[in-house]
Amino acid sequence: MLEYVKRNSKQYGDIMETEFKRLTEDEYRNFEAWIRENGKELYENKIAYEVRWGKDDDTYTVRLCDESSYTLNDIMLDIEDKS
Repeated sequence: MLEYVKRNSKQYGDIMETEFKRLTEDEYRNFEAWIRENGKELYENKIAYEVRWGKDDDTYTVRLCDESSYTLNDIMLDIEDKS
């Protein structure tokens, strides 16, 4: 799965600033499912993510702690491609 992300990432190999992305509850649920499926590869590449819950508007703000190999946008595109 992450090989797909590597091949399609414009930033692959670049060190870049990580940004937060606001997700709806459904988007976050899909993100969590993707993480469960690809967790081993994320762990092997030492990639962590941070989540903040917006209790006032029921959104989740997510970021990858290191986007030098994979970006959150690429992960979200992979999720959309599977839908």
